[in-house]
Amino acid sequence: MRELLLSISAVPISVLDRLGHPLSVLGQWAAQGAALIHGLPNRISVWCKLLAKQIHRLAAAHVLPWLERTGITARVKCFVPIALTSLVILVCSAEVPSVSHNYLLLDGSAPRTINGTPDFDYQSQALTITQDESGRDAQLILTEGQEIQINYHNQVSTVTTRRETVDHLLQRLHMDVDAREMIILDFSGEVPTISIMYKYIHTRNEVVPTGFETERRPNPMLAKGTEQVVQAGVPGDIVETYDDTYRHGQLVSTALVSTTQDTAVKEIVEYGTMVEEVSRDDRIESVHYNDDGSGYLQFYSGDTMAFHQKVTCEATAYSIGNWTASGRPTKVGNIAVDPSVFPYGTRFYVYTNDGALVYGNAVAADCGSGIKGYELDLWFESFDEACWFGRRDCTVFVLS
Repeated sequence: MRELLLSISAVPISVLDRLGHPLSVLGQWAAQGAALIHGLPNRISVWCKLLAKQIHRLAAAHVLPWLERTGITARVKCFVPIALTSLVILVCSAEVPSVSHNYLLLDGSAPRTINGTPDFDYQSQALTITQDESGRDAQLILTEGQEIQINYHNQVSTVTTRRETVDHLLQRLHMDVDAREMIILDFSGEVPTISIMYKYIHTRNEVVPTGFETERRPNPMLAKGTEQVVQAGVPGDIVETYDDTYRHGQLVSTALVSTTQDTAVKEIVEYGTMVEEVSRDDRIESVHYNDDGSGYLQFYSGDTMAFHQKVTCEATAYSIGNWTASGRPTKVGNIAVDPSVFPYGTRFYVYTNDGALVYGNAVAADCGSGIKGYELDLWFESFDEACWFGRRDCTVFVLS
C-alpha cells in the first residue's frame, strides 16, 4: 500500500487534473458505502425495536381482547401456579445422581468394591465410609492432615489430605478419572495409597487344610498279625496363591499361580510278617544277614522267619519208627539230632546244597547213637523216598 501511494504521488498534476472528476465520483461512492456498513448494526437494532412495538400493539389491540372473550386468559392464570408447583415437586423428588466412579477398597482383608453409593459402613484411621445417599459422590471421607501417595497413570506423588471425599481430593488435584478406570484405595500398608488404573491385579493367599497319608511298611522282625505306629501322622496345609484381576471395579478372572508344599506329616505303620513256619511249597526269595551272622529269610509268600545261625550239616534219610525220643510222633519235619548240639525243640529250615530237595521246616525231636555233632537224620514217609535221598550235605538255618 505504501508503494502504491508513492507511485500515485509521482503522477504528474496534469494527468490528475484530467482524471479529477471520475476519481471524485468514485471517492464519494466509497464514502457512502462505508457509512452505510458502519451504521448497519444500529439500523438493525432500530428495526427490531420497531417490530417489537408493532407486535405488542397488535397483540393488545386484537389478540388479548380475543383471549378475554374466549376465557382462555382465566384458564392460563389458573394453570400457571399449578404448572410451577408441579415443576418444583419434580425437581425436588428427582434422585440425586450417584458417583460414577468404581472404587476398590483394600485393607488387608478381602477386597471390597464400591459402585456408586456405598452399601456398608467403614471406619479406619485414614478413611470413613458412610451409607449416605444424599450426596453427589460416594461418601468416602479422608481424615484431615495425613500423608497419602497418589498413583495417577504411573506418576506417584504425595499429598496432605483435608477432611474431604476421595472424589473431591482428585478434583482438587485436577486428576480426571475415566469411566473405564478404577480408584484403588489401598489402606493395608503404613502409607495409604490411592491409585487410578484400568486394570488391577490383587494377589491373595488361601490356606487349604490337608489330612495326612498313611504308609504301611512290612517289618520282617515283627510277628505276623501285629502292627505298630512308628511315626504319628500330623494334619497340615498348603498355601495356594491366586491372582485376581479387576476391571471396572469387578472381579473378572482368577488364576492359580503357585502352591506350597504340603506340611502334613505322613503316618507310618509297620505290620509284622514273621512266622514260625511256612508251607512246604513256599520257597526262599532272599536271605538277609546281620553283622553277627543272624538274619531273616524272606519268602515269596511275603512271610519271614528269623534265624540266629546258618550251618552246613550232613543229613541222612530214614523212615522207620512211630515215636521219637522226645515223645513226639514220627512225621516229616520231626528230625533226629545230637541233643548236645541242638536241644530238643530247636527249629530249623533245611534244604540240600545241591538243590535237589527243600526239606523245609523241621524241629529237633529225636536222636540216634550214631548222630554226632552237626549231623541230622531227616525222616521221610516212605522207604523209597529215604533211599532216594540217601545222605547229602544240607544248609541248615537255625531259627530263632
